[in-house]
Amino acid sequence: MIAKLIRTRNQTKEPNTQAERSAAMRARLIAAARASLMDTGYGRTTAVEVCARAGVTRGALFHHFSGLSELFAATLEEVCADIGIRSRNAAESGDPRHAAAAYIETAWAGFGHPDFKIVIEVWMAARNDPALRKELDPVIERFRRAATPQLNADLAAKVGRNPDDVAFYRLALEAMIGMALGRAVAPGSKPMGHEGDVIALLKQLARTRSKR
Repeated sequence: MIAKLIRTRNQTKEPNTQAERSAAMRARLIAAARASLMDTGYGRTTAVEVCARAGVTRGALFHHFSGLSELFAATLEEVCADIGIRSRNAAESGDPRHAAAAYIETAWAGFGHPDFKIVIEVWMAARNDPALRKELDPVIERFRRAATPQLNADLAAKVGRNPDDVAFYRLALEAMIGMALGRAVAPGSKPMGHEGDVIALLKQLARTRSKR
């Protein structure tokens, strides 16, 4: 019993070093930004709102981030990493005989998650905010390279390399992003009834193409 209590206490102990405290505060602020972007959108995710949700002062926010643009970039980085993790986990259960169809399923595990609304909120805001765009550019470029068959050998192996394969992949990708956008602007950001049908059709088309 004593050993169990010690293990539990160690697992929940407060960060001791300055680096640990700094990392914990950054994570706290990112979590608050994520929650605000999901609940209220970019327009209402202010420094005051983030600090209130994190339970910290504005000084703490600007000590760990140069401004909201840097915080949003870190938030987008974390969300994209989570999307990648969900997609990789889904890939483990995919059918290796139909790589393109399996890819659609794994991609939708990322794009179809409610968190993708955060990506849409921040990307759209960056169009008219040069400071935000500058902070987001490195994150967006990594995402672009990961989603481009000509730049990602692993992706090319799944969806194909010839122009027709890439065109079909683009069609599937744009359809999934479009559905994610439709969900993001729907009341309550709830899943739309046709999402499953569209994904099933895309997978069917991918299997048909692979038999040619």
